[in-house]
Amino acid sequence: MEELRIDTAICSDYERLLKESQRALVNWRERSEEVSRFGLEGKGIGDELQKLQAGYATAYHRLEQHGKTCILCQFTIGFSESEPPGSVFISPRRELPA
Repeated sequence: MEELRIDTAICSDYERLLKESQRALVNWRERSEEVSRFGLEGKGIGDELQKLQAGYATAYHRLEQHGKTCILCQFTIGFSESEPPGSVFISPRRELPA
């Protein structure tokens, strides 16, 4: 029996930006957990966490902006400029799948 396969058209830029955003979020969360677990303190640690947070914010912003301007993404994901793409993107308050 032949297996049916349905591929969703997704923009390669969106996929790359999504992975970058996920990677940045994971890096920030993991380091934050280490700092908390081991009770690390100091200006250097604070600066490091702030830089990781900024990296995530930048990556997320790029993903969000791409989704608002890419015609393929708008068609595939199904949102328009009047409709915010919030549910499609990873929020810092959402848990990543294990």
